[in-house]
Amino acid sequence: MTRIIAAATMLIFLMFGMTIQASAQGMPPAMQQEMPDIEVSDDELNTFVEISIEAQEVNMEAQEDMIELVEGAGLSVERFNEILTGMQQGQSQADMGMEDAEMERFDELMNDLEVIQEGIDEKVEEIVESKGMDMDRVQEIQMAVQMNPELQQKFQEIVQEKMGEQPGM
Repeated sequence: MTRIIAAATMLIFLMFGMTIQASAQGMPPAMQQEMPDIEVSDDELNTFVEISIEAQEVNMEAQEDMIELVEGAGLSVERFNEILTGMQQGQSQADMGMEDAEMERFDELMNDLEVIQEGIDEKVEEIVESKGMDMDRVQEIQMAVQMNPELQQKFQEIVQEKMGEQPGM
C-alpha cells in the first residue's frame, strides 16, 4: 500500500508540472531562478491536494480512453509515440517509414486526442473552481511546492493521509 501511495503522490505532484514548466519557460532566465516565496496556507495546501487527486483521476480515465482510441485506429501506443517523437524532431514521413494511410490515421488521432485533452482541461478547471480556487493560484501553489522542500513534505504527508482515507486503498 505504501508503494501505491508513493506512486500516486508522485503522479499527483507531476500533474500540474507541465503547466508550470510552460509558464516558467516564458519567463526571463533571471526570474526563473529568483521566484519570490509564495505563501500557502494549510487550508490552501489541503485544497490543492484535493484538486490534485481529483485531477489525477480525470487524467487516468482520459489516458485509458486515449489508449483505446490509438489502438482502435490500428496503431500500437509504441508506434504512435514513435511517430509523435519523430515529428517533434522534424523527421519526415519517409524517415519514419510511414505509408500515407498511416499518416492519415495519425493525423485523425491527433485531432481526436486534442478534443480529449480539451475535455480534460475543462474538467480540471471545473474541479479547481468547485474547490474555490482559480488556475493561477493552483499554479502558484504547485510552483511553491516544487521549490520549497518543507512545503513539498507537507504536500506528500497530506496526499498520503487523503489516499489512506479513500476506499480500496
